[in-house]
Amino acid sequence: MITASVFDTREALNEATLRLMRTVISAGRRGPTALIVPGGRTPRSLFESLVAQPVTPAPDFYLGYTDERHVPETDPQSNYALTRDMIRTLGLPPSRVLRVRTELPLEESASRYHDAWQDFFDLGGTVPLALLGLGDDGHTCSLFTPEQVDACGPDTFAASVRRETGPDRITVTPALLGRVEHVIILAAGNEKAAVVDAMLHESSPVTAARAVARAPRVSLWYAPQDGV
Repeated sequence: MITASVFDTREALNEATLRLMRTVISAGRRGPTALIVPGGRTPRSLFESLVAQPVTPAPDFYLGYTDERHVPETDPQSNYALTRDMIRTLGLPPSRVLRVRTELPLEESASRYHDAWQDFFDLGGTVPLALLGLGDDGHTCSLFTPEQVDACGPDTFAASVRRETGPDRITVTPALLGRVEHVIILAAGNEKAAVVDAMLHESSPVTAARAVARAPRVSLWYAPQDGV
């Protein structure tokens, strides 16, 4: 079941999200913990806020990504590039950044990303929070169709997604999202109203709903007005 919270403004949505991010980053637990973040326009201001007002990460805190475009890390489309300043400000060493190795061929890149998560879980790692974006067409991460969701292996944490319009992608899978304690799907703007309604009310779930179906707790945070 997906629970919904509606915020009056994008600013209010960001403030609530940022509070949770700060808690996950700084709260020490036994064993490694990870925060999974999306790319694109939605989280940019969140990363900038953590640069402006940083928090001290817990010793075993890791950062991971919902998905990545198969482009060089210097490319403006790179999700990793969006977080580089935040990583530097938080002082995270490379060993605690679970990023997609886009310098490798697509299938090897996906396989290596799966391996990184497998190693994390083998260490006893947990994922308290994953933040996901939501496309106007109902996609999340880089899972664009129900068929792509269904094609993900039950024990595979990352998959490649080929795009005719490019660039190709590497994405997390329902198997990984199913191990996240709390998945929050972030959406803002009136153009998302239809897909938000479908996520909450249609009996046949959209792609994003299929992708998070194995997660124990899923919330949808929505700001209809994409502004402050």
